[in-house]
Amino acid sequence: MILCRKCKHENANILLVGQSGYCKACFLNVTNHKFRAALGKSKIIRRGDKILINHSGELNSTVLLHLIKAGMSESAHKRLIFEIVILYVDDNMQKTNERDMLRHKIAEETKASGFNSYAVSMSQVLNEEDTLDIKPMDQEINYENDNRLHAILANLSDNTSRTDFLNQLRRRLLLSAARKLNCNKIFVADSAADIATKVLGDVCLGRGAQLSMQANFCDTRCVDIKILKPMRDFTQPELVYYSKYHKISPVKSTQASITATSIQALACNFAMELESQFSGTISTVFRTADKISPRSNVQQSIEDNCVLCDARLDFVPSGNEVTAMRAIEVSKLVSSKCSNTISSNNEENGVSHTNYLFMHSDNNGCCNDNVDCNCENNRKRQVTTEDIWRHLCYSCRRIFQNSDILHNLPLPLLFTVQQRTALKKMREKINDFLL
Repeated sequence: MILCRKCKHENANILLVGQSGYCKACFLNVTNHKFRAALGKSKIIRRGDKILINHSGELNSTVLLHLIKAGMSESAHKRLIFEIVILYVDDNMQKTNERDMLRHKIAEETKASGFNSYAVSMSQVLNEEDTLDIKPMDQEINYENDNRLHAILANLSDNTSRTDFLNQLRRRLLLSAARKLNCNKIFVADSAADIATKVLGDVCLGRGAQLSMQANFCDTRCVDIKILKPMRDFTQPELVYYSKYHKISPVKSTQASITATSIQALACNFAMELESQFSGTISTVFRTADKISPRSNVQQSIEDNCVLCDARLDFVPSGNEVTAMRAIEVSKLVSSKCSNTISSNNEENGVSHTNYLFMHSDNNGCCNDNVDCNCENNRKRQVTTEDIWRHLCYSCRRIFQNSDILHNLPLPLLFTVQQRTALKKMREKINDFLL
């Protein structure tokens, strides 16, 4: 019999790959210590913080809630002292009745935990942040923008772009919801396997400069709200054993939320297959990405960030320096055989590809096909395609490469592009008057 590696006298009930075995009591102590150590080492979380928990109902987030609840109990040594708010994001992937049933089950689960819980539809990310409709978990949520979101996804060229776009929208929705609910930090339940597979997928999508933000404990792309990953040191077997011994049943089965024909799914399958043969694969990818960080330019402002993913733009002009991004742009320009034909046809029709007007007025009745626009009467704004491309990083550009970005980019992001463009023009006008 194998003895527990910690207490040395009980038989090991749990055998983890690459480690010695643990008895039940020692395993539960080790997992609780690992979670509390992740929060303590960072020194980011302070007493009285209000933290938003992204709860999906799957195994990872269910275990996260249980660990937090145990850490906040009065019997716990040095118990966790912060306020918890739970948010469930309805991702619009099931039928309406199935979505309502799942939300009611999650509402019952969160009610038993004693935390305040809310729900919001993924399609609400298409609204302005101040009009975000977040409802208590046990109430009906707003589905008014679902058709619009489905139309945008249908207009994207492939499943890889759709998956990447949904991931970016989910992140933006969590940030907006945190501001709406007065939370200054967000907990996501990404485990080591989740982070490793996302890292490989990001490399394939051209997000190599963002690997450190994906793997680090704290994602600091947003200035006012930090996204934290307290479960990043947990392996999938540890989560399974923990739920088994505490008799935790996730409301939603853990299934691939990404389409099987996408790059993200291929990267996930590749990593899991390697992990099954070489037990250090996940750890190697995760730890390596944690140590990689791009060169930072302290002179860059927030206006040099991508409007969709908030990462530093990877093609900011820097004199005559030859970069990979410039090489890609030149290659694309040279290899485009029909660019001259398209340009001439547009000019004949009075429309320029890089000077397309995005008008906001009651005459055309829409703002980016949004009938419920609340903009002022006779107020006109314009955003060109070229303006939008200039404020997107390489990988976010790839999402919209074969679609009409003016009609597929969410309205709040178009407003952000318009504001940045107007500010840049104003600076250029007054530049000659500055000493």
